[in-house]
Amino acid sequence: FYFDADLFEQQRQSWCHPYHLIAFETCTVALPFFAGMRPYESVAFQFSHHVMHADGRIEHRSQALLAQPGVFPNFAVVRALRDALGQDKGSSFRWAAHENTILVHVRKQLMSEEFAQQGLVPADRDALVAFIDELTTGGPRDMIDLNKLALKAYFHPQTPGRTSIKKVLPAVMASSQFVQRKYEQPIYGVEIPSLNFRQGFAWVQRDARTGELRDPYDRLKTLAAEMLGDAANDLLDAPEDVEIAEGGAAAMAYARLQFEDITPEERQRIEQALLRYCELDTIAMVMILEAWLEWGRQG
Repeated sequence: FYFDADLFEQQRQSWCHPYHLIAFETCTVALPFFAGMRPYESVAFQFSHHVMHADGRIEHRSQALLAQPGVFPNFAVVRALRDALGQDKGSSFRWAAHENTILVHVRKQLMSEEFAQQGLVPADRDALVAFIDELTTGGPRDMIDLNKLALKAYFHPQTPGRTSIKKVLPAVMASSQFVQRKYEQPIYGVEIPSLNFRQGFAWVQRDARTGELRDPYDRLKTLAAEMLGDAANDLLDAPEDVEIAEGGAAAMAYARLQFEDITPEERQRIEQALLRYCELDTIAMVMILEAWLEWGRQG
């Protein structure tokens, strides 16, 4: 594989600890979930947030899931993210443009006359808009796009030529002895605090027969089954791009929580699966960044 350590180190000079790694789960549908929304307006119902400290400590610090039926979640999710990031001025990270796009969209909703006429605009609108302006493109705390860095600095035959996090993580894991040694131990949820994995989980696992590394994202299929039941098989076994299918699983689960007549126990099970589902993306960002930091130090 190829890693441009010089370019990575050049980019890293502008970063500030602690590092905040953020991922959203969203839904965009033709038939709006809430009154006053237009077709294909985005609903941001969830985020996950990991923190990397200067001394190497990792923690799954915060998350939000707002899936109560009939409750518009966008502004509350942004407010929770603002509270989570407000403890310091560390650099924040995303993978690709999605989180930036969603925040810009929520900003438009906050400033919308239609939302104002329906009484949906919160009293702290100006503070939320200021936070979004700080975190999005051009802002003083503009989220750093690790996907862009992968496009320029990391090439591995296993990807092949793609920079989706679901392609990059298995390739990085196969290449990084540091990541393998660290995460083959059942430390996640114990030494590394997690809000959803509590009993010690090893992210690096090998096939018992071949000894080959298992793709950590295979766990998404298990979580999708927990969220969607039998419908998960149709979604994940479809001939379309598996990344799109897996991304749609969270949106379908959110729709279930909005519209289906399900028991409190079933609702809790789906919500817990959603929380673990989203956490995968931010711990994936952590492992990739840890490998890149190690390679950058090696030069």
